[in-house]
Amino acid sequence: MTFSDFHAAQDTPQYMTRPAVTEYFRSYAEHFQLTDHIRYNTRVIKVRKTADHSLTGKWEVFTCPTSEFHGGDKRAGLAVSEEDMNRCRKEVFDFILVCSGYFKNPVFPEIPGLDSFPGAVKHSFHYKSGFAFEGKKVLVVGNSFSAGDIANDISLYTEKPVDLTVGSGTWISPRVLPGGWSADRDVNRHQLYVQNEARTNNRLIATCQSRFDHIGSGINPDQPPTRSPYMMGDDLYLKILTDRVRIKDQLVRFDGSTAEFKSGAKTCDIDTVILCTGYTGDISFIDVDISIDRGRMELYNLMLPVREKHHTLAFLGFLAGDGAPAQAIELQARYISRLITGKVAPPSEKAMKDNLETIKNFSIVRKGKFTYKVPLLKLCDLIACEIGAYPWFWRVFLRDPVLAFMVWYGPIFTAQYRLLGPDSDWARARAACYRAYEVMTANASPRGKVKVKRDDVTVARGRQVLLVTCGISVVFALGYLGKFRQLSGALSRLY
Repeated sequence: MTFSDFHAAQDTPQYMTRPAVTEYFRSYAEHFQLTDHIRYNTRVIKVRKTADHSLTGKWEVFTCPTSEFHGGDKRAGLAVSEEDMNRCRKEVFDFILVCSGYFKNPVFPEIPGLDSFPGAVKHSFHYKSGFAFEGKKVLVVGNSFSAGDIANDISLYTEKPVDLTVGSGTWISPRVLPGGWSADRDVNRHQLYVQNEARTNNRLIATCQSRFDHIGSGINPDQPPTRSPYMMGDDLYLKILTDRVRIKDQLVRFDGSTAEFKSGAKTCDIDTVILCTGYTGDISFIDVDISIDRGRMELYNLMLPVREKHHTLAFLGFLAGDGAPAQAIELQARYISRLITGKVAPPSEKAMKDNLETIKNFSIVRKGKFTYKVPLLKLCDLIACEIGAYPWFWRVFLRDPVLAFMVWYGPIFTAQYRLLGPDSDWARARAACYRAYEVMTANASPRGKVKVKRDDVTVARGRQVLLVTCGISVVFALGYLGKFRQLSGALSRLY
């Protein structure tokens, strides 16, 4: 979750809460004096090419204070009149980096009869807290992260069970694994590049099944975890088992305040429907030829528009996938900064086409179609190779063999991308890597390690040793008898 050049404080929880994330980014901005370069309460109205863009690659940016913008709808992507633009401040820039992210426009699916629903219909985009749903009957629609988190959160505030319709199904993965490790620390490069998908799925299914019987209950989809939706939540298992959250199958239609599902089951007297049904990107405020077709954008490393003559426009953070996006966004920023300063050469047309095909394959394996959702750790390594920051096993091994095995077989941390290559700092990065491998639960262990005295197992161990010894003796005896009989039979045939 953190960036490679600024590590979180030692007392930061392993799973960072919203306040902890906010504090981390605030500290990051203060440490690097970024706040002096931020123009607050300012809205970007339009970004378009200058008259000499074909020669210079420059851009015109129209901005105005948010409080002074009165024309049209204030949501991103809607048309702005020339009169509104004339009231804006116009500036010319050599490079434009769009860091507004992909989650712009909420998707509202077409559900038969939803227009007859008398209650409130909201999207997860506008969700803030479950407090507003106290005493209400809520139906949550979705089978991924937001749906699980919101259903779990609302169940804390309402005494009525929260219905969660998961459509074609979902896998619920625990955030905390055996030993207290967070789930993202269970992924390593050996799994990504060597271990086959079947073994990965076997492990993921076993992890999910260890906390709740997905297959027996029918919650799971018909595809394994690497090729289907999933959500995460340790509390969610208990909420389901205590009937605080009720899992429903595919939502078919509404009839007033009653929802009907594919199985024929119905939920009546619903007060609120929350749609956790995804987003579409929006870059209509930029005058550039980039098509967005069902999530697909033709971007080199999900950054550079491949159709642009000049690489002076880049998108950072227009991605999502299996893991925290901070690592990928930082590496995108490092690549773009080196491209702007001329430290890396612009990609060739062939390189861009090959890259699009690689990312397309990443996405198709995961989602069955080409979207902005990709395996983020593979994307990180892809970009790191291009800027020379990939932690190659043998290069790290020559300097620290133990660390090399950690990099390959252990969790993937941002500090690993500072071990080698440009902007590297071996000493600090190495120390950060070792520190990251430690169990970060200092705030939960005031006494340190305490050895458990097991006086109760002395007798049991003696019995176990005796049983094992007897078992081995029996096996050898049976084997000896079998061999003796074979030998006797052979001798009798000879004589």
